Amino acid sequence: MTPLSHGLRRLATPAALLFGSLLLSQHIVRDSTMIASLPDPVGPTGWPRLMLGAVGLCALIWIARELLALRRAAQRHTPIDEEYEGYAYGRAMIGLGLVVLYGIALPQLGFPIATAAFVALWCLIGGIRRPLTLALVTGIGCVALLYIFVLLAQMPLNRGQGVFDGFTVALYRLLGIY
Repeated sequence: MTPLSHGLRRLATPAALLFGSLLLSQHIVRDSTMIASLPDPVGPTGWPRLMLGAVGLCALIWIARELLALRRAAQRHTPIDEEYEGYAYGRAMIGLGLVVLYGIALPQLGFPIATAAFVALWCLIGGIRRPLTLALVTGIGCVALLYIFVLLAQMPLNRGQGVFDGFTVALYRLLGIY
């Protein structure tokens, strides 16, 4: 494989993410005039727009980093993959599997419980082992997300099935969300 084709292959993912974020930002809702009629940017379309914008920005930064790495590798005449030697592919695959499991568990467990479990497991995969740190990151993170999504953005999050629905409602009342 030539260095140019290798470099283009490395740029394919961030370019696809950039293109996808630009394309999807135009299709958040079926009727684009609905977005213009909403009174504030914090409503139901605000969060998807912000996230797609963040994905686009991260993709631009990724593209810039890849271009710089290609330039450095060309100047030094070294293989470009040297900087990624320590990448933990196993952890990355576990992380991707965890995201899929989160999506599957969300309707059954509800947002608060599924998110708390996801954040705690994500931290464990990332190497956080101290119980107090793990509890604080999980607890504060989940409560912050609940306030952002339910109270601020007024998004109806999944409450779960059966006993999990009751727990979610009780938690929302305890937090003063409703």
